[in-house]
Amino acid sequence: YWRQVYLITVLAMILAVFFAQIHPHYLTQQWHRLRSIILCSVSAYGVIPTIHWIWLNGGIGVPIVQAFAPRVVVMYLIAAVAFLFYISKVPERYFPGQLNYIGSSHQVWHILVVLMLYWWHQSTVYIMQYRHSQPCPEHVANT
Repeated sequence: YWRQVYLITVLAMILAVFFAQIHPHYLTQQWHRLRSIILCSVSAYGVIPTIHWIWLNGGIGVPIVQAFAPRVVVMYLIAAVAFLFYISKVPERYFPGQLNYIGSSHQVWHILVVLMLYWWHQSTVYIMQYRHSQPCPEHVANT
């Protein structure tokens, strides 16, 4: 049941982002704050299923949660740093005209997003290896 709820919610968010992006005012300065709110909302939504997953697995004291939840936290920390570069326009704010080709905040943002996705991929491989070596406990397998 919950998987369907989360998937439908994500689908609705994807559609909302799509329709916002095709709006004629999307790239205007007036929508800058709304673009940031949309980006943060879509990103932050992943916290809800993560907390639900922690609860379903028995809380923070369970080995799989202790192994995997910190990886989710690191992923969100990388995303937060990337977002800070995105909104602050550092370093080009302090070196105007000198970082037009290499070293702009947009490039740093892209590098951090790729790093975050690589981290998430490695975390997924880790959780799969964990599950292959330690199958689901009986109380989780029957829910």
